Amino acid sequence: MKVRELARHMNVSPTDYPGFRRLVKDLEREGAVVKLRNGRLAGTQNRNLSLGRLSVTSGGFGFLSPDEPGPDVFLRRTALGSALDGDRVLVRVTLRGGTQTQPEGEVIRVVERAVRVLSGQLRKRGTQSFVEPDDPRFPPSISVSLDEVAHSAADGDIVAVRIEDWEPGDPRPTARITHILGKPGDPDVDVLSIIHARQLPLQFPPHVLDVIQSVPEAVRPADIEGRIDLRHLNSFTIDPADARDHDDALSVERVEGDRVVVGIHIADVSHYVSEGSPLDHEAISRGTSVYLVDRVIPMLPEPLSSGICSLIPDSDRLTLSVLATFTNAGHLVDTRIEQTVIQSRARLSYEQAQTAISGEPDAEVAAFAQDIRTLEQIRTTLTRQRIERGSIDLDLPEPEVGLDDRGVPTRITTRLRLNSHRLIEEFMLLANVTVAERLSALAVPSLYRVHEPPDRQKLEDFAALASAFGHRFPKSADAIAIQGFLRSIEGTKSAPVLNERLLRSMKKAVYQPKNLGHFGLASACYTHFTSPIRRYPDLLTHRVLRERLWSGLPDDRVAQLEERLPGIGDLATEREVNAQMAERESIKVKQIHYYENRIGDAFEGTIIGVRPLGFFVQLDDTLTEGLVHVRTLEDDYYQYDDRRVTLVGERTGRTFALGDRAEVTVVRTDRKQRQIDFLLNDPETHRPNNDRLKGRKKERPINEGLRSRKPRRARRR
Repeated sequence: MKVRELARHMNVSPTDYPGFRRLVKDLEREGAVVKLRNGRLAGTQNRNLSLGRLSVTSGGFGFLSPDEPGPDVFLRRTALGSALDGDRVLVRVTLRGGTQTQPEGEVIRVVERAVRVLSGQLRKRGTQSFVEPDDPRFPPSISVSLDEVAHSAADGDIVAVRIEDWEPGDPRPTARITHILGKPGDPDVDVLSIIHARQLPLQFPPHVLDVIQSVPEAVRPADIEGRIDLRHLNSFTIDPADARDHDDALSVERVEGDRVVVGIHIADVSHYVSEGSPLDHEAISRGTSVYLVDRVIPMLPEPLSSGICSLIPDSDRLTLSVLATFTNAGHLVDTRIEQTVIQSRARLSYEQAQTAISGEPDAEVAAFAQDIRTLEQIRTTLTRQRIERGSIDLDLPEPEVGLDDRGVPTRITTRLRLNSHRLIEEFMLLANVTVAERLSALAVPSLYRVHEPPDRQKLEDFAALASAFGHRFPKSADAIAIQGFLRSIEGTKSAPVLNERLLRSMKKAVYQPKNLGHFGLASACYTHFTSPIRRYPDLLTHRVLRERLWSGLPDDRVAQLEERLPGIGDLATEREVNAQMAERESIKVKQIHYYENRIGDAFEGTIIGVRPLGFFVQLDDTLTEGLVHVRTLEDDYYQYDDRRVTLVGERTGRTFALGDRAEVTVVRTDRKQRQIDFLLNDPETHRPNNDRLKGRKKERPINEGLRSRKPRRARRR
């Protein structure tokens, strides 16, 4: 039935119908019901049915991540039907998993298509035109409508296409070309392809830019009325050296009784972005700023993000401030939330702040060195207390890519995490928790940053993996026990792999109005408040907080928030995941481009993944991943042991396991499929075949002039 039909069948009155619709939406989010074609609803309680998101591998098979707790479902290529990567699908489970067998199933309905935009190479054959998608998980060719744009594109061009008239039951889509991105091999084409495939906006609509004209360039006297004036404080920002927006500042004020008041000042973006305005609609749609390897796609236009809302030095700025009072020993004794006006005294980089922490500040930092050292002393106490509560810190390394003026990668390094990063992170966590606790105590409808405890089944699977490495994972699996396990494996060869696999076993943090706590931070109440320039949930938190504390929140407004917040939370979570995927993909294409010029070179790394087709090695210096195919291991016939996650030689008994060290040679790169192939440097497994390296065209030497990506901020979780 459709929703209205179901309401009539259940005798729901017109007065109760809006609440009934909200209930149905909640059931959809929980996976209890699924909306089929033509808006009809169906239940998913049948134990043989599973609803979730489909992930398709480059090998053609797929996995369903169910909405309900439980193991992933394996789907053979022949069981996918017309479903594609990212689709929301309903699966019939045909084989239940045993102790060593993963459940298998088949797609019986595509509920929602995930992809409407693709990039690929245009092929013209007579009167026919089609596109070969860059992503091998999609159909090998998509027919293209012959319009004006298609006629202007040349055979072989890389183009973006929008899929049209593609109902979930149709096996093949048709599309039209929206943009001609460039020629294969152009440095910018790779990232542009990701931008269009992820449907990221490159420009702001004209009607949004028109609104910007009315935004003041400076704070007006009327804006300051009713705010606490903190312009006398020695406030400063700490950000990446080339950051263009600064939405948080810190200050230290010593008061009577040997107390220290730390000011955490956050740009009051809600003062300039009113609810329901074109700016607000665009910000909801974007959800977040996206930090790609070679550019930033902001949530708000530059006059706001880099202008009136940015806490730039020597300029009055409107802020919401969390004022936290500490003892000299670093113990928190009181917090307040105030509407304020500040004036930042300096814009410091993480590297500059680190010189103050290490006791060797340069001239520009000298005036703030004592305050920074005070903050660092308090930070160590806050970190220790958080760890004692059971907060889990998986400090996984991240790559940093340097580009020349043309966008060609010239260096890849591991990004350093300094104590100055930790300092900013810890005080942002404190501000987020303080605001969340205040909103919860006032029973104000708002969005929380929720991270639920992991599923028991996934932790049991991880425990089996840890056991294969000789480590015992705790049965209790609470946060403190997991933290103890991480300490026990610290420094072992298996630690990097197990840390990464444990992260995969955890649930993803989401935005939702129901406060279920944050497992990873060991916090009973958590929200996002500290980055309103680049995250919509933070902007919304500011708006709700200001209304409740200083303007009043009438009952009809509470009802409106209760109705709208679930949808906003879902959209914000979806946009965040999409942005994270785009960021990772943009780094990966540049990593592959970097190694095109290094075919034949040898590198050391660690095995981070083992599959029947071979094992994946992550290189030490650049964190780049590549595959050593099993067919290149010529000394034996290797079989995959799924229980121990190893490849085992049938005759020799030799194994390749997660965490093993390996020296490899780069033999092939493929930017289109985003793959690198390695050859194991080991005379026991093969005789080096120089023919593999012959005939490969070398690129000209890379320019040494660097254009670095915007460094990522300290992790504001």
